[in-house]
Amino acid sequence: MLKRRTPLKAKPKRKTAEARRYHEYIAGLPCLVCGGQATVHHVTGSIHGGRFARNDFLVAPLCPMHHQAGHDPYASDPVSVERLAHRGFYLKYGIDLEQEATKLAVEWLL
Repeated sequence: MLKRRTPLKAKPKRKTAEARRYHEYIAGLPCLVCGGQATVHHVTGSIHGGRFARNDFLVAPLCPMHHQAGHDPYASDPVSVERLAHRGFYLKYGIDLEQEATKLAVEWLL
């Protein structure tokens, strides 16, 4: 019997209907930094260091420029959370994305 060189990846879970509705709600909010048209950013890091599992209800609204490295035009002075990481994003903008995402999730559930 041949051994597999790499382990099989588990298939990603599909979003629940509730998660899809929540993401639509988050995408309809303004960007936390500039107020522009937002996309959904999954918060997977903390300003205190460390990372945690992706959760469909721990998300924050960020425009593409403040969210994704590919849309970040300022290579020498990055503005996106993907380039700055969560701690750098907090130091630059004073926004704790984990706290904001938790606050939005609690508001949604109430």
